[in-house]
Order: sequence, then structure tokens, then C-alpha cells
Amino acid sequence: MTGDGPAGPVRTGVVTLTRPAGAFDVVSLSVPAGPDWAAARPGQFLVVPGDPGRGDALPGLHWLADVSVDPVHGTVVEVAVPVGDGWDLGHRLRLVGPLGRGFGVPTDAVPALVVGHGGSTVPLRWLVARLRARGCTVHVVLSADDPDEHFEVASLRRLAASVRLTTEQELGRVATTVLELESRIGVVYAAGPRVSVRRVAQAAVAAGRPARVSALDLAEPLLCGTGLCGQCDLEVDRDAGGRSLRPCLEGPVVPGEQVLDASR
Repeated sequence: MTGDGPAGPVRTGVVTLTRPAGAFDVVSLSVPAGPDWAAARPGQFLVVPGDPGRGDALPGLHWLADVSVDPVHGTVVEVAVPVGDGWDLGHRLRLVGPLGRGFGVPTDAVPALVVGHGGSTVPLRWLVARLRARGCTVHVVLSADDPDEHFEVASLRRLAASVRLTTEQELGRVATTVLELESRIGVVYAAGPRVSVRRVAQAAVAAGRPARVSALDLAEPLLCGTGLCGQCDLEVDRDAGGRSLRPCLEGPVVPGEQVLDASR
């Protein structure tokens, strides 16, 4: 079942599986097939519209943790929600997605650095898997306020050449250290709060590496995720007079240079 929403079709997803992952429950949703799911990328998200009749006035925004498209078994989307906030098996819910621009992978196999903090790391296991499928060697740096917020580190350790755990305050410094040690790294990816991704972008630019960062933090209170409310706006390009970057529409993934001088 689909309909038209403000940013795309409203579909009905059905919960087929829920599994624990530290501070998260990973929820698998069976969704109607579509070319947008086949083209989905890590860093995109979906919106579960609010239902005032059930006491949910605001929509829920969730990072895509994975998308599996199988002509026999159908299309399955994974999202991660705080532990205990998942839905029961068989629960049907409306959703809009996939939304936004996700992380692309290099055309050629080049070593990559992937950096993230807290709940924003949900898309990174999927990103690392895609990079490895392209033949890229991947180094990972993660931080979290609580050890249980490290999302699927065991899977990352199997996929990545190295995984370093640190604090949010040290994220930029550790990223710089890895760039110095691994001189062949050709691209940097980052996801997390704006302060964190800005530090990583600064480290990448200082090292002469291109960076792609997620400029949307779903841990912040967001009212729509579809470009209507302006809650996620960033003021950028201040040297050129300034402009607003709306990450949910122009991103979430943007070139790292765009967040270097963002005022908020």
C-alpha cells in the first residue's frame, strides 16, 4: 500500500524480525519493492509519520541500517531504534523513504577512513560492507558516550582492517593519527553530531583528503525530515555572504568542506 507524501510515497512496512544490538534493537521491515530501495545508500533515512490518535504527535526519523533486495524473498529494510522502543512482530506502520542523499563509494578501490559517533554510526556497518565489496581497505574510528552505543562493532572488526574506539572529544585527533599512519587513505567518511563531523572534516582537509560527512544528527529534535520545518538548517559559506544548507534535502551527506565554517 502506497500513497503520496511530502517527500515521496507513503508505504506500509511490516515488522518481520527484531534483534538486540547493545543499546539498540535492529528492526527488519518488509516493504513493497521499488527502484528507490534497490538504489538506496548508507546515510539515507526514513520517516515514520506521527499518529496523533496513538499519542505520537511527531514523526520518527531512523537511519537505514541496511537494505536487502531479493527477487524471491522481497525487499527488507533494517532500522535501529533505542532498545525497548521497537515494534512487535507483524506490526504494520506507515513510512516514507528512503530519503536524502547517502554515502557513495569510490569508482576505484582506494583505502578509506570511516569515522562516527554514537547513534549516527548506525549506517556505517552497511557503508563499510559496501566499501569492502568495492575492494577498498577500510579503517574505522568510533566514539560513544556509552560502550553499548557502539553499533555492531563485532561485524565492523570482521570487515575493517582496523577499528579504533575513542571518546567524542578525541575523535578528530585519532582521525588525524590514522591519516598520518595510513598515508594511502584516499577518502574520509564521517557521521555524528555536527561538532564531531566538523572536527573530522578539518582533519581530512588538513591532510589533503576529500571528505564526505553526514550533516544531519537524528539525535536532535527534528520536526519533519522532509524539508518543511527548517529545524536541521545549517548556516554555511559565511565568507560568501552565507546561505542555509538544509541537510534533509541537500544531504544528509555533503562534502566535508561545507561544514567547516557552519555557524550552527
